[in-house]
Amino acid sequence: MLTSASALRSAARGAARCTRRRSAPSNWYSASAAPQQQQTQTLRPEPGAPQPPVSSYTEDDAARDARIFARLRDEAEGLETSPLLGASVRKQILGTDDLASCLGEVLSCRLARSNDSFLPRDELRRACTDALRGDARVGADISAILARDPAAISYLQCIMFFKGFHATQAQRVSSTFWKSGDRADRHAALAIQNRISELWAVDVHPAAEIGGGLLMDHATGIVVGETAVIGDNCTILHAVTLGGTGKERGDRHPKIGHACVLGAGATILGNIKVGDGATVGSQAVVTKDVPPGMTVVGLNKLLDPHIDAKREKVVKKRTETWQYEVDTYDGYSI
Repeated sequence: MLTSASALRSAARGAARCTRRRSAPSNWYSASAAPQQQQTQTLRPEPGAPQPPVSSYTEDDAARDARIFARLRDEAEGLETSPLLGASVRKQILGTDDLASCLGEVLSCRLARSNDSFLPRDELRRACTDALRGDARVGADISAILARDPAAISYLQCIMFFKGFHATQAQRVSSTFWKSGDRADRHAALAIQNRISELWAVDVHPAAEIGGGLLMDHATGIVVGETAVIGDNCTILHAVTLGGTGKERGDRHPKIGHACVLGAGATILGNIKVGDGATVGSQAVVTKDVPPGMTVVGLNKLLDPHIDAKREKVVKKRTETWQYEVDTYDGYSI
């Protein structure tokens, strides 16, 4: 049973202060940590790929979020008279004061059901607003989507219609409840997780650590386990699994570095590290550590894009959506 409105708001604010600053540590997987047989290779991240971690809410972040909200309102005003969208944009955008309150309306409208006492909308709206206000990752997510997704044409499209964005922000809200440690709040977090899965076919545990600047593209079928960590500025396509092997307990899920790309259908299992700037190709199965800046395809098949110019051109050719014919390359197994 959910707690009272005041308890929900208090828990969300307190937990958000404790959790919203987290991000994956930079340089957490160095070349020296690579397997012994690979030390002759040049193991380095793609130059310039890892970005500074989204770790605190600064004046620049506040200014960015204000600009995003101003642009969003401008875009919404053009739809105010639409018979299909007018009521929604008036309530969820034009009737709100800032980006956090806008997202509170957007998320609660989708997560709650009319005439349903399970996850009531008013409580969800307050909890979402409190949890996301002052969280630098939110604006970073929006900026990343507009910068990296060629299908993204407006802020309104991203905030109103992208289910990957909705699922990411809803998970951030559920995480604030989970991290409070209170039994009722943890069950509230699990209730939100359940609703996210029902609505968007995205199953991310409330305890998973997710950095800012995330592009969760298409999103359908994404599964992220309880002890998984995702760094800043990552791109994750549909049907990606960050799971356990089924043989472990405790810390049992992958740790993804900064500026990584996880291609469609990729399966990454176990408490392993994928280094900064690495790419996991479409349909790859990964059960071992991946050094920074490398590309892994097939079953733990590692490709070094830095061997020569020809290899770099091939490896960088839309690896997130292209199925490699791994037998034609002189890569090596991890």
